Amino acid sequence: MPIGGTFSRADFPKLYAQRLAFMDKLIGPNDWPEAEKQWESLFNVETSGRLREEHLMYGGFGSFSQLQENEAVQYDQIVEGPKKTYTHALYGLGYQIGYLAAKHDLDGIIKKHAPELGRSCRQTIQTLAASFWNGIFDVEKTADGLYYASASHTYLRGGGTWSNIGTSNPVLGHSSLETGLVAFQNQKDLMGNPMPLPYEKLLIATALEPLDHELLKSGMRHDTTTHANSFLTGKLTPMVWPFLTTSTMWVILAPKQYTKIYWYWNIKPETDHGFDFDTSAAKTKTLFASCFGATDARGSYCSSGAGA
Repeated sequence: MPIGGTFSRADFPKLYAQRLAFMDKLIGPNDWPEAEKQWESLFNVETSGRLREEHLMYGGFGSFSQLQENEAVQYDQIVEGPKKTYTHALYGLGYQIGYLAAKHDLDGIIKKHAPELGRSCRQTIQTLAASFWNGIFDVEKTADGLYYASASHTYLRGGGTWSNIGTSNPVLGHSSLETGLVAFQNQKDLMGNPMPLPYEKLLIATALEPLDHELLKSGMRHDTTTHANSFLTGKLTPMVWPFLTTSTMWVILAPKQYTKIYWYWNIKPETDHGFDFDTSAAKTKTLFASCFGATDARGSYCSSGAGA
């Protein structure tokens, strides 16, 4: 299989050197449907014109105090918190077409290159976006320096810690999902005050889709013989994403506008064309620059499903 270099007739001998009078059909990756562009529903997608983006967190004011008549009011200050830096990375891929390969393109293999480059670009973007979620337990960190899924996130005022991870990373089931929904609604803001957020979706890999149907679509509990009504029915919208690499992981998420998970476009995909003067080979490349991550983990409840 040729990797890199200029596409020539020797790379496809069945079309050029060995071809019959005609080739009935050319079949490649673009002849099958692509995975849906699901990643955008998981990120706040924004545009950046800078080398990097900086997020600074801060805590607000404390509670009001009851005052006696003529008693002086107390003054407070907002509290500076941690900072998160997003630095753009450049990605690119291209192809070259030899002069004779293009001239002898009777069956259209040259025309297949551009759509396949576009497909590769879209697949790369989805894979990058999924890498954030695949790394929330051991790679991706929030502004406080902790992994996105952690039991030790800190409040900015008043001290103490908070968690967005299930105790012992329970496997997905009726009881664990109920516990997750309750914990989700008990989340607190930066100062430790109640902060009720709406839950919206359950992010899972394909292996959990059958169980997800039993949990969220059935009106009765699947784990009892008494046919008790299920608290979970219709509570969440499942998002089954084949780009997730952990088959047991599950994440409860708020609508993305209530999360602090970002994808920044510094350069959206751009395609350029050119020619090599000496060889007359045609060149095409696509570039894009972006960065992604999370500043804060509120609006989520995570479990690796490892049960340990």
